[in-house]
Amino acid sequence: MSEYQICKRCVMDNVGDPNIVFDENGYCNYCSTALALKPNYPEKGDLSKVKALFDTIKEACKDDPYDCLVGVSGGLDSSYIIYLGHKFGLRMLGIHIDDGLDTELAKQNIKNLCKKAQVELINLQPDPEQYRDLTLSFFKAGVPNLAIPQDNLILGALTKAVKDYRLKYLLHGSNYSMECILQEGNSYTAADDVHIRGIQKKFSGKPIDKLPLTTTFENSILKRLRKDVIRVKPLNLMDYRFDNALQELYDFCGYEYYGAKHHESVLTRFMQCWYLPEKFAADKRKSHLSSLVITGQISREEALDRLAQPKYPSEEMKEADFNTLASFLGISRGEFDELLSQPPHSHDEYPKSVLSNKIVPFLLKIRDALCVRRR
Repeated sequence: MSEYQICKRCVMDNVGDPNIVFDENGYCNYCSTALALKPNYPEKGDLSKVKALFDTIKEACKDDPYDCLVGVSGGLDSSYIIYLGHKFGLRMLGIHIDDGLDTELAKQNIKNLCKKAQVELINLQPDPEQYRDLTLSFFKAGVPNLAIPQDNLILGALTKAVKDYRLKYLLHGSNYSMECILQEGNSYTAADDVHIRGIQKKFSGKPIDKLPLTTTFENSILKRLRKDVIRVKPLNLMDYRFDNALQELYDFCGYEYYGAKHHESVLTRFMQCWYLPEKFAADKRKSHLSSLVITGQISREEALDRLAQPKYPSEEMKEADFNTLASFLGISRGEFDELLSQPPHSHDEYPKSVLSNKIVPFLLKIRDALCVRRR
């Protein structure tokens, strides 16, 4: 076992992360790469690129029912996209996957936000029996990313909505400001239906034909070949800041924060607070907080202080989440606890498509390397 080491610039460390590398100064590869990309993003107060983009969208779509499509999770980033679009007069169509595991606060935030922003929301509910069984299969597989089924369905729903409504623009909430550092090695793409079907076959064998799964080819290749759909990330065209975004959303529609990233869903909150740290020694807070450190939103000392706090906000919330998930999966609490006691497994132990596992990651690494070298 290697000696413990933590980055001297951010708070990434070598616990549960085989991909981290430190240079002679004690700085990690994650923040070094993030800092190399930082000059690509606008300075504080500059919304000129956002306005120019939205003006282009409005002009291109002036004769259409909607200007663009937005995936809605209830999280801060996608919520701010809707607020920003409303501020600049976009007519947005929202898509939300309601898998039955949204927190009550997330439901209220989505309702208030879409009402105030006058966004028509398509609320899609996956077939409950097949979705429950597929999610249970992922728990039995013991892989890190239990949210792959839900993430795959939202990818497919966005692709379908673009076609059905003949939309030209898709707005995405991913951003440099809060996601410039993301730990590798403990996840896998949600777009690989070969992986999903392989896990379902091994641990259940029941059909999932009522779940409209997307494929790697469709998500990674076809969508890039389509010239009629433009995917944009508006938050990368401005100096996007956590505190400012949260205050603006609160003033706009009474939006309330969940306390941490990905806590809008019971499943992803459970993953962040217990499942990944306990079974895989992967504390995703390190990535989230390191991103804020590198973009100058908090100090490294503040990040370390936050990491010292309990992962679950309270023991009562932890118990409630465990009970909710057991009930959702259709098993007893004892059976749920038994599932969690099983050894962890890697996504590599189950079928993967060559496109998802080899080709696409290779191409993305080349792309990222070229972005850094251009600076």
